[in-house]
Order: sequence, then C-alpha cells, then structure tokens
Amino acid sequence: MALYMYQASYTASSMAAQLNEPQNPVEVIRPALEDVGATMLVAGFPFGEYDVVVVYEAPDDTTAASVAMAVAAAGEVKSGKTTRLLSGQEWVESLRKRRLVSNRRQASASRAAADAQSPELLPSGGRSPSGPGFTERVALSCSVRRVRWRVRRAGCLSPARQ
Repeated sequence: MALYMYQASYTASSMAAQLNEPQNPVEVIRPALEDVGATMLVAGFPFGEYDVVVVYEAPDDTTAASVAMAVAAAGEVKSGKTTRLLSGQEWVESLRKRRLVSNRRQASASRAAADAQSPELLPSGGRSPSGPGFTERVALSCSVRRVRWRVRRAGCLSPARQ
C-alpha cells in the first residue's frame, strides 16, 4: 500500500470546540480512515502552520483523495494538504530509474552534439557558431536540407543534383 501524509489546520470554531471538550482527535480520525480501507500509522500535533499531521497507508491515490474530500466536507479544517510519501524501497527504485533516464539523456546529448558539429550547420568560413545572423543561417540551412530531402523523395532531382 502507498504511504500518505495529511496535514491540516483547524478552523477557529473547531479549535474552540476542542478547547471546550478536550478529546484526542486520533480517536475520531482512525475509524474514518479504516472505513475507506486506509490504515493510520502515526499522528501528531506539530507547532506551526498545521495543527495535525497524519501518516497513513491507503490502497491508491483515489482513496487518499477521498480521505481529503471527506475531511474538507466535514468543515473542521480551514486548510489541508495530502502528500504522497515514498517508502525506502520506492526511493531506491526511483534512484535506479533516474540513472536510466540520465544515461538516455546523455546519449541523446551526445547525438545532438555530434549533429551540431555537422559542416552543414557551421557558418561559412569556419567561424565559430556565434555572431549576428548565425541563427538565421542555421534555420536557412535546415530549411534547404528539408526541401532537398522532399524533392529527392519525390524523385524530381536528377542523380547529378542529388
């Protein structure tokens, strides 16, 4: 099951009600989570922006969304935030996948660098690829190559011009 953290700030009226009749909100939260198939792992009451933090397991994102909607509909919180948490195993898997993406990106960058060294893209006279008009020259060069390719494909050029 996936891990989620729900953070909430109570409304003024909800906080006033709790001051008048103190009770542990966890006793109310736990059964509500269990009703939708989620399991509370830990709950706490931090100092700062949020008044309560609950970490729970749920079968999927839809269940986590329904928890947030149910809490919002009750009207006891002025703001709430759900965060999907990765387990240690999921974190390690994401690190491994990042290496795959990074390797693909490096290979793609190498191909792009090789393409950039193509004589057709360099400005005339062997100058470095900078200065006024470079972008326009590259765009024109690319356009000319595209037109030649289309003409060749259509079979309109003589073999000597290809």
